[in-house]
Amino acid sequence: MPHPFRLYRKGWGIERSETVFLKLATSFTPTGTFPLPSRSPFTINQTPLILPHRQIATYLTLAILTSLLPLTVAAQQPVPRTVILLDAAHGGPDSGAHLPNNLLEKDLTLAFATRLRALLTTSGFTIISTHDSDPSVPFTTDQRAEIANHAHPSACLILHATSSGNGIHIVSSALTPPSDLDEPEPHATIPWNTAQAASVPQSLSLANEVGLALEHAKLPVILSRASLRPLDNLTCPAIAIEIAPFAAPGSDPIPITDVTYQQNIARAIAAALTSWRSHQSTPAGAAK
Repeated sequence: MPHPFRLYRKGWGIERSETVFLKLATSFTPTGTFPLPSRSPFTINQTPLILPHRQIATYLTLAILTSLLPLTVAAQQPVPRTVILLDAAHGGPDSGAHLPNNLLEKDLTLAFATRLRALLTTSGFTIISTHDSDPSVPFTTDQRAEIANHAHPSACLILHATSSGNGIHIVSSALTPPSDLDEPEPHATIPWNTAQAASVPQSLSLANEVGLALEHAKLPVILSRASLRPLDNLTCPAIAIEIAPFAAPGSDPIPITDVTYQQNIARAIAAALTSWRSHQSTPAGAAK
């Protein structure tokens, strides 16, 4: 059954007021004083009043500086809080893969999602999840995709774990993006099984950013494309990240349960998303 989705996309007003300084109607005398009228309500015992030269000079300086201020002041824009959705695969009766030391994939992905959430939050991201604990009745892949699509995140990360392979596997959808010549129809229904197609270019860019960050952290990474759920059903940039043991040449393999190994992966992903966010917020045609 097709699922329609709609995407929803402030201006700053600055009022400027001018300060008016009144001119003195009386000219200065050479001695720096002037006589007050005999009926002036401001006289004190009919003695001359000493003019505040420095104060008047200050007023005049302020008036000049005020006239030189620009008519508009650029408003300081807040740092955008990009929304990231974390989908820890499996849960409940669906335990996922059986990992070494009697560990289940559903437990590792949930723990890693918690670790990644903490790093992304401190980096200024807003994090939402399909689930924060092990549910007794897990969501189906279609339900997880629906949660993500209705949340309208900037990106979605699907987390997996495996006891085979080496390093981190990053998977993006194998769907073919629509041609640039295809004009999207307003309010058109998006086919459920190919909902990710329009976001494939951004997903590939995100996968590349994560891959580069992992390589910079000296972690082995494999990028691939595949057609799988719920990846193909998402309407935002999305990738699947599968953590495997780290088999460094000449040393014992690092298991996926290693806390330091997981933390290094999470830091690289956080750095990649920060870089990707800055690229996404760059205006089109701006110099890079």
